[in-house]
Amino acid sequence: MRSQKIFSGEANRKFFEYEVVLSMNEKVLELIIKQYEQCRTPEVIVAIQEQDKLSRIMRAKKAEFDKYTDQSVEFLRIGTEKFFEKFLEYKESLSKGETKLDIVGNALNLALNNTNKYKEINSKMKEIEELRKNEDLMPLLAQSLYEYMVAFSDFEIKLKEDREKLFSSEYKDKMAAYADKGILLYYLETPDLPLLDSEINGCAILESLCCDNCTGLQILMSPLLQMDNPGISMKRKQEDIFVTIELINSGFYRSAVRNLFALLDSEHKKAANAYEGIIEKKQSYKNGLQRSNKIDKLINSLDDLWMETVWDKVNKYYAKVVSTNPVEGVIHRNSIVHGDYDKELIEVDKFSAVKLMLLWLNLRLIADYLCNKEEILDNLLLYLPSLILHLKDNLS
Repeated sequence: MRSQKIFSGEANRKFFEYEVVLSMNEKVLELIIKQYEQCRTPEVIVAIQEQDKLSRIMRAKKAEFDKYTDQSVEFLRIGTEKFFEKFLEYKESLSKGETKLDIVGNALNLALNNTNKYKEINSKMKEIEELRKNEDLMPLLAQSLYEYMVAFSDFEIKLKEDREKLFSSEYKDKMAAYADKGILLYYLETPDLPLLDSEINGCAILESLCCDNCTGLQILMSPLLQMDNPGISMKRKQEDIFVTIELINSGFYRSAVRNLFALLDSEHKKAANAYEGIIEKKQSYKNGLQRSNKIDKLINSLDDLWMETVWDKVNKYYAKVVSTNPVEGVIHRNSIVHGDYDKELIEVDKFSAVKLMLLWLNLRLIADYLCNKEEILDNLLLYLPSLILHLKDNLS
């Protein structure tokens, strides 16, 4: 799975370095001034610089790992097909199991308890060119995985340390209060917004993303819109993100929101499908409540208090949006999706559309977080038999 890094708040920081233009209203201008006065402390600037450095290292290591992974997947796809065409008798012993853990366990059991058959299969695999090439690739793939894991861990540890050190309890409380109103700011990696200033309010924050032809939204979404080598699914999402910003800028808020509902559903499904088929049998989730329960279970199992907070707020607001009965002050999905043109509930204003875009961005953060964790676990499982056999041989 091509998961991406945890979303960087650098895009948001860039917006507040953007040249002030005449179209900005007084409140937005005041927000930017307060941002420079209160939030650009030496401590925050150092944290931003270190985060950016670790993020660049991680992206480079991820790109290297992806390169070798793509090669390995292609070798295995062709090689496995050729192997079972030529040696069909081995298919059941190598591929049985409902989860990846089952399949890995069966392979390990074969290697430990039926050494002759294991050596026989290993010998036969060398007759397939693609499987030989894949075996030659393994040292490079293993090294790139290790370096990516280290870089990912370094970046994640830095984020956790900075959030613990830089986000005061008062700042977190203010973020929570904004989140309850649908202004989700948990993509921030340092306290970039002057939330504790009494003269700054939620409307100013939302307006700052819309002014000057939605430049704020464009910059905020730029890491996703400018992603290197996006897959087919991400390319389609990029198109929808770009169109959504254009629709908001042009005042077509209802159309923008319809796009956002599709993006929200996609990210919700992506998060819920993380870890499926690895340790437990793969399941399908028929509705949003089932998906939310699965995500809740995953988040709680990973022991990350920040992500637990993010998920709690995202889940509560998402539940309001998709609620059967309308919630005052919240976009009502059913009315818009089902075309209840006679009802006032179908009316959407600019700020409601931007709130929904922030909801999607924060849900994307959660989905990427889970998929990154899943990807590392998935690849570690593939190396587990070799590691155990190596340790066994060296200890005996």
